[in-house]
Amino acid sequence: MGRTSKKHWDEKFKNRIWEDFLINIKKVKNEADLKKILNSILTDDEIITMEKRLAVKELLKDNISYSEISRRADLTRATIRFVRDNFRRPVWKKRIYSETKKNDKTKWRDPLKPRFRKYRFIPKRPLM
Repeated sequence: MGRTSKKHWDEKFKNRIWEDFLINIKKVKNEADLKKILNSILTDDEIITMEKRLAVKELLKDNISYSEISRRADLTRATIRFVRDNFRRPVWKKRIYSETKKNDKTKWRDPLKPRFRKYRFIPKRPLM
């Protein structure tokens, strides 16, 4: 599966794009209309990728093993795990990342403090 650039759109423009997409999706009356919309915005490779991920979802529902799914769909275990985790998470739930505490000394060290181990030999005079 190909890589996508990390270019991000501003929120206002991104919302406009999604609103337009949802308006077109709401007009769908049958499967042919949906295929027409998807074929107009997705490449053949992107459609295949989407089909594989949807297939992984169905195969996981049927309790098919990772190795069998990997063989059938020609996917890595990491991709299968990614699909599994993302289909389990509710769509509406936003990820919340915990804030780090500034005074938590177990996670953060002083960058100016030397990184010597407790019992490391430190010479008092230069070695020759």
